[in-house]
Amino acid sequence: MDPDFVAASAPGVESVEAVDPTHFTVISGVGVGALKFRFRLDVELSGIVELERLTMAARGKAPGSTVDVVSNVRLEQVRNGHTRLAWAATSTIDGAVAGIGARFLEAAARRLTEEFWSDFARRINAG
Repeated sequence: MDPDFVAASAPGVESVEAVDPTHFTVISGVGVGALKFRFRLDVELSGIVELERLTMAARGKAPGSTVDVVSNVRLEQVRNGHTRLAWAATSTIDGAVAGIGARFLEAAARRLTEEFWSDFARRINAG
């Protein structure tokens, strides 16, 4: 629930501004191949059940492009004090970014997602 902690693991995040406890403005730069896009995202958290689940909707714009992402995150306590995190996300991308092609976008999204969760897990385990 700490937006600064989460943002520190997210590749390309330049800034996070809390509007209120469930709304944030995020500036993020994303590169796909040689192309770089800088998005302004309006992020909303909803369906929050503390230490159990939440939904995050992010809607954003970059010059000539739009993105809408809805992510659902669920935590499950497992034996030995460990926690399992399950997530699913859907996204819609239009404009110049979409013109890159699905294959390149899918590979970039997979790489960025893996980087995020690897760094996030490392930081959680360290703290």
